[in-house]
Amino acid sequence: MKLDIVINKYLLMWHLLYQSSVSHDIHTLKQQLWGDYKKEYSAIYKEKGIILNDLDNYIPDDDLIFNLVENSPFYKKIKQETARYRITLQEIWDKSKKDYLSEMDDILKFNFNGDYTIVTLHPNLDVIEEDFKNNIISIGKKINFRDKDNFLTFVIYKIMESEFVRMRYLEKDIVEAVLELAILNELYTRISKDSKYNLGKPSLRDVKNKIYPYFLMYLGVNEEDMEKYPVQTV
Repeated sequence: MKLDIVINKYLLMWHLLYQSSVSHDIHTLKQQLWGDYKKEYSAIYKEKGIILNDLDNYIPDDDLIFNLVENSPFYKKIKQETARYRITLQEIWDKSKKDYLSEMDDILKFNFNGDYTIVTLHPNLDVIEEDFKNNIISIGKKINFRDKDNFLTFVIYKIMESEFVRMRYLEKDIVEAVLELAILNELYTRISKDSKYNLGKPSLRDVKNKIYPYFLMYLGVNEEDMEKYPVQTV
């Protein structure tokens, strides 16, 4: 699996314009732009999907609002902080990916070769959004470095969720339960060295309890050793 961690200035500015304000200065700028350019401001709302569909080559038909944001005295600081955030995400992934990919191969029993783009936004935006069609995850969320594995496991979970979405299946609860067992529970437990089998949706508890022995068999656990494994406590 390959993660390409990037910044896209247009997507960053779109989120600054339409998400919660990351600072008082940005809030003031948004109010000024709305007061002076309501029509142009409103028109940009539809651009997010267009940006995501052509992340590398997007050029706005009308760049007035984008130019005003980019040339504002406040955007430079936002851009710098976002750049540092991207570097942080890259460093975390580079240090952890060998362990994650190795454990994923062992749990899933196949080599997952998907390519995904992680578009970094400002961490104060408090945003994680998935575009399954384009294999893009947009992230602007503060990271607790004492538990970075929680963050990375969540990203991996979202990636695998997008792969499952491509499949046609009738038993949705079973597929979701398997995904939780594989990534949220088993992978996170192996990486953190601490049982995470208490995590997951309460609505999936019964299904997970029923398929858990078969999941352990898939992992290669002998029947006599199954009692040594964590009990589902969600």
